Amino acid sequence: MKKSQKITFSVSRFSAVVACDRHELARKLALSGVKPDGGDGRGMEYGLRDLINAHMGGDIRREQLRKTTEEADRLALANARSRGELVEIASVKKLGEKVMIAVRNRILNMPLTDEEKDRCLIELLDLGKLDWSREA
Repeated sequence: MKKSQKITFSVSRFSAVVACDRHELARKLALSGVKPDGGDGRGMEYGLRDLINAHMGGDIRREQLRKTTEEADRLALANARSRGELVEIASVKKLGEKVMIAVRNRILNMPLTDEEKDRCLIELLDLGKLDWSREA
């Protein structure tokens, strides 16, 4: 009985057969860590299964890595939250509102003219227009 041979293709030949971009296919093969099988000595040839997986995007190792990374990120956030390193946005906003009310009341009770108080309050309103999410 004859030993079955593994079917191999070069990237160029496979991309011509399935009408895909050979550079993109080569990039996907490299990303997935697939090594050429050697083929018949006419250049670098890959197994048919590896070529199909790269072409169809079915790289199981990359998906497993993505899933593991997501799980690690989720665990890191949970740990930071349990250590008190993270706070809820709603809590920060509520505290900011309380501070601004206290500052406004302080300004209104200061011995200033109404015009000076108005200028101070207008400047405080301008602070609300700033994008504080980028501040460090």
